[in-house]
Amino acid sequence: MKKIKEKKNTMQKLLLCVLTLCSIHLNVNAQEMDIKISNQWARPILVAGRPGSAYLQIENTGDMDDKLLSVSSTVSPRVEIHEHTMTDGVMKMSKVDYLEIKAKDSVQLSPGGYHIMIFDTSIQYDVGDQIDLTLNFENTGSVTQTFNVLKQQP
Repeated sequence: MKKIKEKKNTMQKLLLCVLTLCSIHLNVNAQEMDIKISNQWARPILVAGRPGSAYLQIENTGDMDDKLLSVSSTVSPRVEIHEHTMTDGVMKMSKVDYLEIKAKDSVQLSPGGYHIMIFDTSIQYDVGDQIDLTLNFENTGSVTQTFNVLKQQP
């Protein structure tokens, strides 16, 4: 009788764990749907090791602010979020720690503004190729997107 009771308790614990894991998965998927990625593209890198850039629009359709914390890629060990700013009549580029995407708002990453810099590339890629970037958000988690390599903004 004791063994049957122990098996029942073990089964209940296992069922609770499975249900908990399923609810976490559903919650992450619901949050992912709040972040919409569009218009993603990257400039070609014709010589491996040279820096490149990528652009996109991030829309937050949810009710909670989110932050793009980092970006990673299989084509580079170092990918950073950058911005261009005008200081004393000189355009400067600098790394930013994160990019905030307010609820019900969007942020455009484009030439001359916020953008993604790709350093120390392990390969070269040209117009017509595709690269994958993984966008790491504070609330949404990681979202991997395919970027078309284009000569100029579509």
